Amino acid sequence: MKIKLTGILISSILILISCKHSKHMQVSKINTTETNNELSVASPSSCIVVATVLSIYPPDSTQVDSWCSKFSCTALLQIDEIKSCGSGATGMIDLTSNTEAGFIFTLAPTDSVDQTLTMKLPGLKIGDKILTALHIMPSLGNSTKCSVYSYKILTQ
Repeated sequence: MKIKLTGILISSILILISCKHSKHMQVSKINTTETNNELSVASPSSCIVVATVLSIYPPDSTQVDSWCSKFSCTALLQIDEIKSCGSGATGMIDLTSNTEAGFIFTLAPTDSVDQTLTMKLPGLKIGDKILTALHIMPSLGNSTKCSVYSYKILTQ
């Protein structure tokens, strides 16, 4: 009985010591020349894509407490290339069909929307080719909803 208790006690002490001296994960800061490192790393629910703006929907006047009542917030995108996807978004983009995406900071230049925004986006027009993180969320009816928070216009 004493041997069993001593063994349990020693095991417990070893476990405690190993927990206190375990290595902590170190995360180094990502240095990018881009405006936002979101465009270089796909989160679990996003894909980094190259896309072309096919059409821009008009502002939605019914969204009275939103920028989207004055500025266009939705566009139809053609996904030209998938650079990478996070674990939850893998296989969620169909390259054979176009994708409707909501732009959180609108498709207008951010300075014309709200000059206090720290994120500076140039605005988009039909035909622009962009690099973006397409955030994909499940939606009703077995579909998905896509959102864009930032983008970089690519030269053609």
